[in-house]
Amino acid sequence: MRPLFLGEEYMDNFLLGSSYYPEWWDESEWEKDFYEMEKLGLNCVRMGEFAWSWFEPEEGKFNFEPMKRAMDCAMKHNIKVILGTVTAVCPAWLYKKYPSVKGGNKNGDYDFGGRKGQCLSDKHFLEYAERITEKEAQALGSHPALIGWQLDNEPGFPFHDFDSECNRVFKEFLKNKYGEIDKLNDAWFTMEWSNKYNSFDEIDIPVNSCEGGWTLQIQLDYRKFFSRNFHNLLSMEARIVRKYSKNRFLYTNWPGANWSVKCYEGCEYLDYSAWDNYVGQPNGENYRIQLRAAMEHAFNRRLDSKERRRFLVAEQKCYTDINTLPEVISAQTWLNIAYGAFGTVYFEWRAPLGGAEQDYGSLTAEDANVREDTADVFKKLSKDILRIYPEISGAKTKSDIGAVYSYENSWGTRDWVVDGFYDEEFFNIYGGFQNALKTNIDVCSIEDDLSNYKLLLMPNHRIITDEQKNKLEKYVRDGGTLLINTSCGTRDEFNKTRVMLKPGMLADIAGAVVSGEITADEFKKQTGIDCTVKFDDSERVVTSVIHRLKLKSAEKIASFAGGKLDGLPAVTVNNYGKGKCILHVCDGNDVYFYEALAHLVNGQCGIKPLVSMAENGILLASRHTDEYEYLFAVNMKERELTFKTDGYSFDVINSAEVSDSVSLKGYETAVLRREIQ
Repeated sequence: MRPLFLGEEYMDNFLLGSSYYPEWWDESEWEKDFYEMEKLGLNCVRMGEFAWSWFEPEEGKFNFEPMKRAMDCAMKHNIKVILGTVTAVCPAWLYKKYPSVKGGNKNGDYDFGGRKGQCLSDKHFLEYAERITEKEAQALGSHPALIGWQLDNEPGFPFHDFDSECNRVFKEFLKNKYGEIDKLNDAWFTMEWSNKYNSFDEIDIPVNSCEGGWTLQIQLDYRKFFSRNFHNLLSMEARIVRKYSKNRFLYTNWPGANWSVKCYEGCEYLDYSAWDNYVGQPNGENYRIQLRAAMEHAFNRRLDSKERRRFLVAEQKCYTDINTLPEVISAQTWLNIAYGAFGTVYFEWRAPLGGAEQDYGSLTAEDANVREDTADVFKKLSKDILRIYPEISGAKTKSDIGAVYSYENSWGTRDWVVDGFYDEEFFNIYGGFQNALKTNIDVCSIEDDLSNYKLLLMPNHRIITDEQKNKLEKYVRDGGTLLINTSCGTRDEFNKTRVMLKPGMLADIAGAVVSGEITADEFKKQTGIDCTVKFDDSERVVTSVIHRLKLKSAEKIASFAGGKLDGLPAVTVNNYGKGKCILHVCDGNDVYFYEALAHLVNGQCGIKPLVSMAENGILLASRHTDEYEYLFAVNMKERELTFKTDGYSFDVINSAEVSDSVSLKGYETAVLRREIQ
């Protein structure tokens, strides 16, 4: 049997599997567990990412034979294996021998226990991490059951690394970046509050600074440093694994787009991207929560290193919420495929008997047997997916809309640990536009080729360099439509405020500048009413700062309603070359505001939906090959919903022709096909 991955070839089969930890269980139980996985229709298992103390119980005493036997047992039941490198958790003996291995938070160094407690800057940790990775790859990298590797686990989560060794290496990082202390002082604007440094030695990570010490400028550099440390670790592991384990794919499981490692840089050494899908359970109008998963899927499509636009869902919750229906998990799995995943690995097969995740959900019940209601659903799911997936395995996602995500802008608006508004606003605008326009939307980087997008969404993109400004101007001049708000273009690459009126660097493209502002709260205090924006068919409440505009060449396309702002421009459009720049001067606090904005914007650029009608609650996506277009329609509500088929005439799951409309039962999925004309 050939492996599922050979060089640049596509995988023929969808990977449907579960996390499993053989080190938790007596070896006599493995056989039954793998047998039950096979019976359920699973074809892969992820193991080993927390097994360092199992592989090396004492320093220098390695034992990989039990894992070999576990992999043998998996192979006996036609289960392929993804192995994790074990560097997410260090063994107790390493902490004891080298206390400097301990990482820490703002309260001090960690004690042993838990996970993610190591310092990524510590030379001893890096030395032993390299050694255990090499030993593992040598011992297990050629096993016939092995198809891929996961490097580390959820890099960047949690965000920490504040110990003394990290502090020392951070100084080196800054010295290498700036060269001269005066350049750092200028970039960080340290003359405020007399925070000027005379040398790099005077700089400390401000884990417990007094008022205002953790400035956005320092924060940006520290997050870049933290991200670099993780990439150094992961790229080292990638180099070692590739040396000893040929023709196996490499990925890491990012905990999500908006974390503390710049995932874009992983494209340099990983084959695929992956993420852990812990988006909550939909119900009723809460189906929109799955739009967050859609955003994460799109983000991970962008991270495919070979532009195959494929990714893996390395963990997906399978029974964590009370009263979670197996049908919901099935629907979420179909959504994974709809947006480009080549596999879904559930977390987990059996819950641990103790520890931090003792009460976490699993595919099996407390007696280690698969729940009856789960078994029937998963057997059908696996049968349907594995039957149809070879047909769609090479299908790609094409989008006319790109949502531009920036780590620098995310990091530059966060406080110490808590996410700032950039990421939440990014999701709101992504989710609002996708639900309203019912089309594919990519997540991209400003460094990408943007020319194929008809519409770019750039919420709160404060930090914009001269080069990026020129690129955006060319994009619009050449015919693209750019959506920005008044915060865009107002900061330089160091996160310092530019001395110009909002929207700063993009004022010429926007054809307007800000002439005044008031918060929504203050407006309500003064007037006794909410500030709203009047869209074509609705009014939506404003919750942000409200900006008054001086129009130069722009035209008003939506206005404020009520009070002294009544009739003033809330959204404008400016013709610039062959394209347009649309500027919105306020924000809402939910996707409903952005759904209304999406319809307004689409009136300017004319993005066609995937189908002409789909009831709210049906999530849509499309993928295409050279010959066919595939439409995925997933009902994320409990009640029956309907959509128009618009030329998608063949039901791939049921191998049947369909009429001009299809009704889906609660949490049901349709995969339809039509020939490309």
